[in-house]
Amino acid sequence: MQALLNMSTNQMVIILPSALVAMYLIISLQKYLSGLRSRYPGLLIPVVCFVAATILAIRPLFVSAPGQYEGLGLFCLRMWLTFNIPTIVFMFPYFSQRRRLKASRLQQEQMRNSPEEASSGAAH
Repeated sequence: MQALLNMSTNQMVIILPSALVAMYLIISLQKYLSGLRSRYPGLLIPVVCFVAATILAIRPLFVSAPGQYEGLGLFCLRMWLTFNIPTIVFMFPYFSQRRRLKASRLQQEQMRNSPEEASSGAAH
């Protein structure tokens, strides 16, 4: 955060659009991976975010000096919850795409079954 405060407006003009483009590309990749037939590629980015958030959140427990543990557990929990916001954001496209794929699969099954039922019903 301190680095952002010391930046000039010219640097911010370059960094902000670059960050937005990077976020767009990552979310597009997540949407693509979630749309694949297998469900596991869509979980790749959320799992990476979850592991990174967990490592970053518990790191203060390992680097703090003895005697500085007071309130550190609550601090690490708040950090973990905050750092997992991207995990939640990446899970939205995953569940959305999985729901669409399931609805599409059900619709295809109904389309396949309906001509068979109509022909067997006409034979009786």
